[in-house]
Amino acid sequence: MDSAVAHVPVEGRRERKKRELRSRIYQKAQELFLTQGFDATTVEQIAAAADIAPATFFNHFQGKHALLGEMTTEVFQHLQELIEQYLLRPGTAQERILGFAERAASDAQAARGVARDVVLELMRTSARPGETPPYLARIFTPITKTLREGQRKREVRDDLDAGFLAEMVLGALNATFISWMNDPDYPLEQRLRQAAAFIGEAIRPMTTRPRRSTR
Repeated sequence: MDSAVAHVPVEGRRERKKRELRSRIYQKAQELFLTQGFDATTVEQIAAAADIAPATFFNHFQGKHALLGEMTTEVFQHLQELIEQYLLRPGTAQERILGFAERAASDAQAARGVARDVVLELMRTSARPGETPPYLARIFTPITKTLREGQRKREVRDDLDAGFLAEMVLGALNATFISWMNDPDYPLEQRLRQAAAFIGEAIRPMTTRPRRSTR
């Protein structure tokens, strides 16, 4: 028997029950956040949904903001999946960015009851002033790579540096999320698609753009 496998500790019954209870609390909190929003959800409601006493809740989480913190970690993981699925796939830079934007918008709309709070938490995790927020920094490198590949294939304008173009792309996408966070009725999916189409036109090589009438 492999010694590495032989020394893997076996989870005890007590640890397993503790892990399962924590998972149930987290799941019930997510359901409540999605249906009625983060602010409207209380610890007492989460505890009742999980069929536990409020005191038991605090044995596993310091408060409901701790749950939100874990959700931001999940968002980072999901963001990485979207990057691999859309930004790192074959296709033109325009197609990749559009696919990424549409999926991000769709996911945000599906979780709109809590998505704003998660995005705000992501913004709060931005560290020192002047630094790029982590959730944007994670997208910056693959978008820059996508644009640079597009420049080599002459699908993306090369009169501007790929890094600068990536900053502009992120700025346009981020602006739509900020507008959505400030206005509950903001049409996020529509605006993100429009932003992606605008980006696609803005990064096209100058020679492939249709001429505009000067009349």
